[in-house]
Amino acid sequence: MTDDATAPNGRTYGGVKVSDRRAERRERFVAAAIDVFGTSGGYSNASVTSICATAGLSRRQFYEEFANREDALIAAYDSVQQSAEDAVRRQLSEMTPGARSSGADLFSAYLDAIMSSPSRVRLSYVEIFGVSERVEAHCRERRATWVPVIERIIAVLNGPGALPGAPGMAATAIIGAIDSMAREWLYCSPRPPVSTLVDVLQAMIAGFVDPARHLRHR
Repeated sequence: MTDDATAPNGRTYGGVKVSDRRAERRERFVAAAIDVFGTSGGYSNASVTSICATAGLSRRQFYEEFANREDALIAAYDSVQQSAEDAVRRQLSEMTPGARSSGADLFSAYLDAIMSSPSRVRLSYVEIFGVSERVEAHCRERRATWVPVIERIIAVLNGPGALPGAPGMAATAIIGAIDSMAREWLYCSPRPPVSTLVDVLQAMIAGFVDPARHLRHR
């Protein structure tokens, strides 16, 4: 019998392509890692065994996908961030410059993706920090990919040249504010609705706009 780990990706196993089986298996591990790392016990108290049990897969299969727990943590974090980025980009593609009325939809797309479960928020804004220098470097690189997205959002909502200061710095400040807000939301009891956070984001974005610079580009 051919093993998934050794079979060529173009071959089938049990009527399903090996590449598809491995992709589905990896998705199950990532979803399980989000669940396990994002619970009250957190990353430090989680084990490979608990991830495997949640995924319904074996330790051997885990180590075919990840070198260790840290790799699984990074993959889980990337999955949450990518889903949020995809949601924002889809919303951006439907907006036109100056479409301020669509701003709420844009921010809702981001927050709905991130806050679809408390475990996703905890993983992304609590458990991912302080793990290792490698994880910290990865998070910085990942957050940097949000800078052009934030700058595009501002350009669509307020026109080009709306952000003050050195390139990227205002967007970085906005990203940091969103991170802090998400962490506070996690610990609130009761948690405020997403619509309330959207209002905060819209007010914050408006506060970053340089009116004089914006007027020069109208």
